[in-house]
This record gives sequence, C-alpha cells and structure tokens, in this order.
Amino acid sequence: MSNTGWIKLHRKIIDHWLWEDKPFARGQAMIDLLILAGYNDQSKYIDGNLEAVKRGSVVTSIRKLCDRWGWSNSKVVKFLKTLENDSIIHVKSDTKKTVITIVKYSVYQSFVDEKTTQKRHQNDAEATYKKKVKNNNKYNNNNIKRFTPPDCEQVSRYCQQRNNGIDPEEFVDYYTAKDWMMGNSKMQDWKAAVRNWERNQAKKNAKQKPKVTNLAHLECDRDYDFGALERQLFEKQMTG
Repeated sequence: MSNTGWIKLHRKIIDHWLWEDKPFARGQAMIDLLILAGYNDQSKYIDGNLEAVKRGSVVTSIRKLCDRWGWSNSKVVKFLKTLENDSIIHVKSDTKKTVITIVKYSVYQSFVDEKTTQKRHQNDAEATYKKKVKNNNKYNNNNIKRFTPPDCEQVSRYCQQRNNGIDPEEFVDYYTAKDWMMGNSKMQDWKAAVRNWERNQAKKNAKQKPKVTNLAHLECDRDYDFGALERQLFEKQMTG
C-alpha cells in the first residue's frame, strides 16, 4: 500500500466507544494530538489572559493528557520528549499549561476544500486505472505471437502439401509489396492467406472455364422433313 495521500478523519471519532478504550497506544496518542491541534490560528482565554494559539498547536497539561490517554505522568512526559527529539512536535511548558506544536502539521492537515479533495481522489483513481490498463496492455503485447513473413521455400512446401498449384513467388511478391498487410491490419497467419488465395484462384478459374457445346443437343434440334425434300426434287425433274 502506498504511503502517499491522506484520509479525512473527523474529530467525532473521539466519541466512538473504541476511542474510549484505554490505555492508548502510542500511535493513537499521536493521532489524538492531531485531533486536539487547532486547524487555524486562534485566540484563547487561558487563566485570565487572551493568548494567541498558532495553527497546529495544542494548549493542554500533562495531567489532562494522563487522564485522556490512561497513562502515568512519567509515560506522558517520556512520550512527548521522544516526539520532540524526533522533530515531530515542539513542547513549551510553564506552571499553568503545556503548549504542544505539531512541527509539520500542514503535512498531516493541509488547507483543502471539499471540491479539491474530490478532485484529488478522482485524479488518484484515474492514475490507478491508467496504470492497470498500461500493465494489461504490456502483458497482452508480451503474449501476442509476432508475425514473421515466410520465404518462397516455405510457401512452396506448404503449397505442395496442399497441391493447389499456387506460384509461391507470386504469392510472396504480392504480399511483400503490401508490407504483409491484410486490409488495415498486419497479417497474423500466412498459411491462412495461402488457403484464401487458393479459394480465390479456384473461383477465378471457374469463371474463366469455356462453355462446352452439346453437339448431341444440336443434332437433336435439327429436325429435317426428308419427305418434303424428296417431293421438291421430283417436281423439279418433271418440270425440267
């Protein structure tokens, strides 16, 4: 899982019964500090004085954190010191209060509105989808069998097997001139193209085959009246 981006966590989480389970874990205590921190610069009335509290700061006390987290005084002090040594927070205490400032508060809680948040989630979703599509295309391309044009000898052997009388040189020259394209697509199977060529040649030969005259039929159509011819010849002889 990626560690980039952030989630929208409402402060009402502290009202859930799970949040009331004590003692807190250290991670839960850190999130609790983020929840307690002010989102904007504020002015607070503290012990009779109006004080400016910077964005990302918490005005509290060690005793309040002990009650809130279910920890001892020493555990709270040690935890805050550990966070401060790691440059996560800055702690300033006096006799009345403890001010905890989240050093990189803007990293955890930036100024964004609802539309910006939705747009960011949309962009993240689109980027994830494009990455999946790219990976799928890469997988498909790697699994596609690449076409290798045949030479005349290969075509000749295949044509001899099928006894189709195709001229292998004519076949190879024809598709070489077309860059081995079938319409708008690259040829995938040259043997299928040979079989298709074979069928087209058979159709062409069938159209060019001369029509055979049925002589017997013609003889049957000649129906001579020999009796009439004989009478005509006899009449010529008598008149002559």
